[in-house]
Amino acid sequence: MSVKCVLSSLIILSVFVLFGKAANAQTAKYPNFSESQLIFQGDAGKWDADKVHTFSVVEANKDGYKYWAYYGLSYYGGDPANRKCGLARSNDLVHWEKYDGNPLISNDCRWPTVIFSNSVFYMFYAEYNADNDSRIVMVTSKDGIHFGDKTEVVEREKGKQNQNPFAFYNEKDKTFYLTYYCGDERNKDTSKTWWSIKIKKSKNIEKLAAVKPKTLMKSHDLVAAPSIVYFNNKYYLLVESRIIGRWDDKWVTLGYESNKPDGKYKLLANDPPVLHDGDACAFEYVFNNQLYVFYSHCLNLDKFNWELRMVKSVK
Repeated sequence: MSVKCVLSSLIILSVFVLFGKAANAQTAKYPNFSESQLIFQGDAGKWDADKVHTFSVVEANKDGYKYWAYYGLSYYGGDPANRKCGLARSNDLVHWEKYDGNPLISNDCRWPTVIFSNSVFYMFYAEYNADNDSRIVMVTSKDGIHFGDKTEVVEREKGKQNQNPFAFYNEKDKTFYLTYYCGDERNKDTSKTWWSIKIKKSKNIEKLAAVKPKTLMKSHDLVAAPSIVYFNNKYYLLVESRIIGRWDDKWVTLGYESNKPDGKYKLLANDPPVLHDGDACAFEYVFNNQLYVFYSHCLNLDKFNWELRMVKSVK
């Protein structure tokens, strides 16, 4: 078989795995959720104006606030001083107050995701070099405001991206998971471009760096920004996607399910996708036995302007 035929077969297989075929379509769907509501925006003329992009929430019960959220901006590449992390806090997951001392991290911090464990805040985020190759690092904090002790968790690879981290603690197996996007979407030969979702796990969050990652999925089409949650006795994986000529050329969020966090995920039968109106970067959490999805809604694709929205599960 020729190289061209082999490549074509791989691409067809990738599309089959990610987007399904009618003969093998899944009947399961993502849990029903409420109408979307705007919960968070950047301030006009300030460092986060129109660029609020990710929202990582922990239940900290600290300093008069039950929930602490760490948010990142949409800036990608260019000046690292544009990539910052801010803090917002809430008692109801709807109304949020920004921390007066924002930004907490003011240089080369994209896609912050946080776990609060044993009174320590563990933050993971992506850093970039001049060639835009990225790696994932971890910093820690006792007060949730001042972070330090940076360590590399996913190393930088020349010509590739290691980014979009999402940290998840699974109560069922008492294990920490870090899932992220790895790929070479900048390859000039688009026939060789691949996107993949990888995952690491460890009983000790501080030992994730030493763990070899497992690949959950790989595609010739865009899949990135993974998040995982356990709800209704299932593990749900959300990933963002955008394919020109599909879904009105908008960003969408696809849903998958599995019986374990690092298991085989099956595409859910949501059509249109779980979120489908320029919606990406979803972070999933369960609070008070209810599923919450915080995600970024595109305001202007040319300017890459976004705002934060939220949906929650309903019966």
